[in-house]
Parts: sequence; structure tokens; C-alpha cells
Amino acid sequence: MVRLRLQRHGRKKRPYYHLVAADIRARRDGRIIEDLGRYNPVTAPTMVTLNTERVIYWLQNGAQPTDTVRSILKKEGIFYRLHLMGWGKSAEEIETTLVDWKADKTATKGVEKSR
Repeated sequence: MVRLRLQRHGRKKRPYYHLVAADIRARRDGRIIEDLGRYNPVTAPTMVTLNTERVIYWLQNGAQPTDTVRSILKKEGIFYRLHLMGWGKSAEEIETTLVDWKADKTATKGVEKSR
């Protein structure tokens, strides 16, 4: 079984992570199948870079994300994109919907910070 998980890199107390597809039996920092992106929780705005097409490919082929990876993918809108693809939306409709969703999300976040 393939699992999407984080692989720890960096130095002591300054971690950054690689999001990888790995066999469930492999060690945390061991052998991987494919490198899918980066996650840096130390920076002020958390930095996330993902290869969206490959992440979607692995999810569609049965890869199971860990809880942390699942929350990262939700925040980045990957699961929303999969949902829209399941509805049969075109690529343009998906992109416009995701842009609106991200704009609404940032506007809501700004309102919460001002309180």
C-alpha cells in the first residue's frame, strides 16, 4: 500500500519536510517512490509547494495520506479540486472556482485576525 507522508529534513529545531509517496513498510526517512513537494512550517507564512498533478494521480490510484498530509492537502485545495473533477467540471471551471475559494479563504482569515 502506498502512503503520502512527510519526510523530515533540516537541522535540529529547524525542520522542513518533503511530501513523498512511499510504501507503508518503508522507514520515515527511508526509500520513497516519488517526491511530490515541500512543506516548511518554520517560515512566517507556512510555505507549501506541491506537484498537484502527481498528488492527484496518487490519490486517484489509492494512496492514503497521513493525517498531517491530509490537512495540508485540504488547506491547499487538492481535495476540493478532486471533488470538482468528480462532478465532471471542466479545467477552466475548476480553476475559477479554486481562485474564488482561495480568495474567500484569505478574506475570512483576514477578518478573524482583526478580531
